[in-house]
This record gives sequence, structure tokens and C-alpha cells, in this order.
Amino acid sequence: MAKKIRKIALYILFVLVSLLVLFVLGTFIFHKIKSKQELELLKEHGYYNPVFIGEYSLNVAVFGKEDGAHTIVGLAGLGMGEFSVAERQMTACLEEENLVVFVDRAGYGFSDDTNHAMTLSYIVEDYRKALQNAGIDGPYILMPHSIGGAYANYWVSHYPEEIEAIVFVDGSQLSANAFEEEEVREKVSFGDRMLAVLAKLGLSRYVLHEYLYRYPDNYSEEEQYLGDALYLLTMDSVAPISEANLLARNAQEAFSGIVTNEVPKLYICASWGFSSKEDLEEYQKWINRQIEINDLDLPLRQTEFEDEEQLQEILDNFENSRKETIYPYAEKMGNCQVICLAGDHMIYEQKPVECGQLIKEFIDTLK
Repeated sequence: MAKKIRKIALYILFVLVSLLVLFVLGTFIFHKIKSKQELELLKEHGYYNPVFIGEYSLNVAVFGKEDGAHTIVGLAGLGMGEFSVAERQMTACLEEENLVVFVDRAGYGFSDDTNHAMTLSYIVEDYRKALQNAGIDGPYILMPHSIGGAYANYWVSHYPEEIEAIVFVDGSQLSANAFEEEEVREKVSFGDRMLAVLAKLGLSRYVLHEYLYRYPDNYSEEEQYLGDALYLLTMDSVAPISEANLLARNAQEAFSGIVTNEVPKLYICASWGFSSKEDLEEYQKWINRQIEINDLDLPLRQTEFEDEEQLQEILDNFENSRKETIYPYAEKMGNCQVICLAGDHMIYEQKPVECGQLIKEFIDTLK
């Protein structure tokens, strides 16, 4: 009887393993077919341009006017492998008279992955080599979003002659203790490496929208498709995980290493830029729409602020945050204008036209 039970158990196990193998194999084949289709469409739209920099290639997507008045270089936020797609609505007005370049970090989008620790200096040297090897000469107007601002700070502090100006699109609010709640880890864990392997097999397609929300209503289905494709490529990499592990160290090192200089800078303050009732109500309505289109299990936000005391407390908190962090940060950098455009951290998605116009007006002031 025991032998019979063991035999049945082994048979069931064999069937289950076989089904799992078939499932993974089918997923992998489907993933490869879809990836090829996505690659062709991204190539067609100009997003594919790998540039060899030594041990691997980084993708350097180039748009706008060749030999334009300025060369603008977009630097993505943490893990934003689809940054080049998401920012194009904002950069549309900039591409008319300027060259606009998006350099992906290792492991982002079409850029090759690496096991090297993604330290501050390593990332910036990768950027510099990619632009040089792509034949894109400086000086550059850096246009960083979020943690990209830390890399821009390091770049201009060490190579000021390469930088014409910097536009921080809601850059991370750096300070001596920035991201102190984030644990610094030297190595990528085995679990994270296994998740990257599963993503390479195509299993990431099943969980894509758990990690990447749908774009706002002003984006087309094609833009969503292109963005998803680049984000899928990012999910199977370990370099962005290393970057996340070193987030606090890189941010604090960038802040402490700032060399005050006269390179013109614009800091667009979005997530800490609220100064009126209208700002808050507009943003809350926009957030509620994002909750709706992404079918998120989250409570809807308050959209009316009739309690004057509550409203003033909220606005005071934002103002104090700007006074305590943003303005000292701008002063430490030197020659930095702060403009508030209240909204989401991805302000280039929420208000692409307004954000692009602010950048254009700033660039027009450069000699």
C-alpha cells in the first residue's frame, strides 16, 4: 500500500513539474515573440541606439534638431526604464530647436546589465563615456528627474566645463541625511537575482502593472505600449537593484560633495510646491483619476478643503519643507532658481506642457 501511495505521489509530482516546465517554456516563447515586436516598434520610433562604452553598451536615444542650439540630456529617476517615452510630451517643445538625448543607465531599457556596484561616480562616468562614444559633444544642459539630480550634482561638481546648465525636474530633495531611512546594502541579494532571472523568462509580463501604473489620460495607448516594453526590459536587470541599494549613500555623497558654482540651474519644485487651495484640490483630483484608471485598492483623496485651519496647516508644512530643504539645497549648489509647479513627483506626466514651457523659457535665457 505504501509503495502504491509513493508511486501515485511521484506520478502527480512528475505531472506538476511537467506542467510547470511547459508553462515556463510557453511563457518564454511568447515573451520572445512579443519582445521582438516591441523592439521593432521602439526602433521605428527612434528609441533604440545602443552605444558600446567598454564592457557593455548603454542606450542613447536621440531626438530633436541635429546641431540644435543646445544639447539637453535627460537623466532618469530610480528604476524609470521608460523615462524616454514618458518625458517626450514634456520635451516636445524643446525638440523644435534643440537636440534632446536620453542616456539610460546600466540595466535600464535597452542598456546592458552589469554586476558592478552602481556608485555615484560609476554612474556618471558611464554617462560621460556613452555621450562621448555616441559622438555627442558638450557642453550639456542636464535635465535630471528625482535621484537623477544627485548624478547631475556630481557631474557638475567634478566636470563643470562639460555642463552649460541644469534643470532639475522635481529632483530628489538632497540633504546631509537624504534617504536615511533606506538601508544601504553592498550586494544584490540572491532573491533579487532570482527575480531578475524569472523576468528574463518572461514571467514579469504577468505582474507588469503591479509595478508600473498606467500613464495619465493625456497619453496614448501606443505610448503606454512603448513605455511598458522598456519597463519590462528593466525588470530583468540587477544594476537598478544595486542602484536602489546604494540610494542613501549616493544621495548623501552627492550632497556633501557639491562644489558651489555659477552654472545656471533651474529647480522645478513639484511634490513640495503647493502654496494654494487650488493647487491641492487640482492635485487630489488628478490622483483620484490615477487610482481609478489603475484600479488601485486605495481610498480616494479629499478634493475639497473648506476647513481653513486644516488647509493652512498643510500649506505651512510644504512651505517649511521648502525653507528647510529646497532653498538651502539650491543655495549650496549656487546660481539656482527655484520655481514651484505644484503637482505629482512625475510632473512631466501630469503637466507636460507647463513643465516644458518653464524649461524652454529658462533655456532661452542662456547665452
